[in-house]
Amino acid sequence: MKILFSLLLVLFGSVSALGAQQKFSSLPIGANLDGYISSIQLYIGTDGNYQEESFRYNRQYDGSLETFAAAKLREVTSRFVPKAGQASALHGWGIDAITEGVGNLLPSYNGESEPAVIAVAPLPDERATAKFRFVFRNNRWEVPEEVFGKVKFQFGWGIGYYIPGVADLEVNLYSGSRISRFSTREKIQEEGNPCELPAITLALPDVVIPREIATAQSSWWEYAEITLLTDDNRSVTFLVNRTERDGTAIRWSNPPPSFFTPPSPKITSLKRVGDITEIGVENPGAVGAFEFSTDLREWREVSGTEIVLKSTDPSGFRHRHKGETGFYRLRQKDGTQ
Repeated sequence: MKILFSLLLVLFGSVSALGAQQKFSSLPIGANLDGYISSIQLYIGTDGNYQEESFRYNRQYDGSLETFAAAKLREVTSRFVPKAGQASALHGWGIDAITEGVGNLLPSYNGESEPAVIAVAPLPDERATAKFRFVFRNNRWEVPEEVFGKVKFQFGWGIGYYIPGVADLEVNLYSGSRISRFSTREKIQEEGNPCELPAITLALPDVVIPREIATAQSSWWEYAEITLLTDDNRSVTFLVNRTERDGTAIRWSNPPPSFFTPPSPKITSLKRVGDITEIGVENPGAVGAFEFSTDLREWREVSGTEIVLKSTDPSGFRHRHKGETGFYRLRQKDGTQ
């Protein structure tokens, strides 16, 4: 069944660059998207009479968004006192997850920078069952325990990024030998596919990625590649594969688009096997030269015959060196190291 990704304002996190154009080296998307949530706002009460509290959130320190939000819901309800005669009334609750900036991009409504609601709990189809009545227990009014299990978040139908300079959007979904392509430039949209690319009907540079892809939800596809293109055919492609690498730039034109800053390459691992050194490199697409030294004074570029890109790992190098010690460095395409 074809799903039309309508944008509901309360669920849609639109982001915008204000003033000078913002540059970014990775796209905030996929399994890591909740890392850009900066606070939650919690509501509880009866119809027309809700109380609200806000809490700062940082995934690095606070852990899982759902675990954090459930703990805060428990904290708030533990001190919530029903109004006289309202203890047996049906109470509702809701939690908004808010971002103050997605990556190096800023949220915007009508050109004005302000926080954006990017996800909500409970799930839309659980809102009715998430309501509760207080129970009197241990000489106080308590919230039924099953309520806290309903703290599950859903992002908007689409995650929006306002990126000046983007003229077209392409999305490729991969599953084994199957490739499903979506392109605003070529007007390609696979018939019968369970998703519809919003950007085909929405005006770019509002880059809108469907929720199933933007949050890397389990689906038939194994990984996705998202390509942003400019009118002068510059481009950058980002990866979504449900891992910590979500949003990593894997390919880009030379020169790259004006809104994109190529990530710096760095050596992430070294392993010696016989007289061969295996080197893991993060962001190898920005490597201009791979250099070797035995004394840290004189450096020589390792020739193409000595470097082998492993077919199973495009971010790895192998270098044959028979000496006991050796040092390596990467030089970027712009000459920095």
